[in-house]
Amino acid sequence: MPDEPEGPSDPAPLTDANQESRRRSRRVRAVRIARRVYVLALAVAIVWLASTHHEEIVELLEGARPGLVAAALVASFGLILLNSALWHSGLLMLGHPVAMRETVLATARSLPARYVPLGVTYAAARMALLRAAGVPLAPLAITAGTEMALSASVALAAGVFLLGAAGALPGGAAWTIAAAVAAAVAASPIAGGRAVNHLLARRGARFAIAWPDYARVLAAAAAYWAWAAATFVLYLRAFPAADELGIVEMAGAFMVAWAVGFLTVLAPQGLGVAELSLVAILVTDDVGGVALAVVFAGYRVVLISRDVLAAASGEIIASRRARRGSEPTG
Repeated sequence: MPDEPEGPSDPAPLTDANQESRRRSRRVRAVRIARRVYVLALAVAIVWLASTHHEEIVELLEGARPGLVAAALVASFGLILLNSALWHSGLLMLGHPVAMRETVLATARSLPARYVPLGVTYAAARMALLRAAGVPLAPLAITAGTEMALSASVALAAGVFLLGAAGALPGGAAWTIAAAVAAAVAASPIAGGRAVNHLLARRGARFAIAWPDYARVLAAAAAYWAWAAATFVLYLRAFPAADELGIVEMAGAFMVAWAVGFLTVLAPQGLGVAELSLVAILVTDDVGGVALAVVFAGYRVVLISRDVLAAASGEIIASRRARRGSEPTG
């Protein structure tokens, strides 16, 4: 009896790795859709707030001190340098030093990616630019992850410390002590250093991280958030609505709110979440929530202006470099 012709072969069964890849892809797609919906809802809320509290907003802006807003804009450029110093220190820690000017240029050119609602586009853009400068992918990915982890941890610990010191939290002294202990543990080579080395080993990366190098990265993160809080306080002082707020309380609230926004997956750059968190922490009987929300939203405008100027300058510098490199010699 002749063999029966074979039919079309059955598709190969999905392996666990393929199934996990598909699940991850669906999760990423769902998060992207949710973020777009969130941004749209936030835009609607902003339009509603502006239309229903128009007179209050106009009165608030009329009393503003533009000189302090301009000073905050200038000061915000220092954040680009400090954030670049964090990446510079991180790559140096991993044995891949990069010139500070190259790191600053890559940071400035990557700033527009902050506004793409996909989560990691800012880090990915900076990694791509530094990769083109000759830095291997593995240390770049590790530096990006280290920056995100340290930024959230340092901002949260320092913010809770300051809010506790300002008496803005129940049992203020206890919160201050707890935050100080947490920061000391994270900064220690026994805890923080070992944790970083353990995470690197789990990802197959073998880097010998020395305590002084780790401390340098931690110091860069602390300096960044200290300057960021100071810039924000300088900006707030431009508005009479914030005159009743204390400096330490404002700085602590800024750090905690920005950390909460950073940890919120659906909010690109913590947009909306950070502002609402600031209102929740700082609103009082003397300082209205709507006024604070408008003032805090204005700080986003300052940062956007800074990013536009810095990114444009970075592209001009990169273009001039490219032209010089393409000019014939001899």
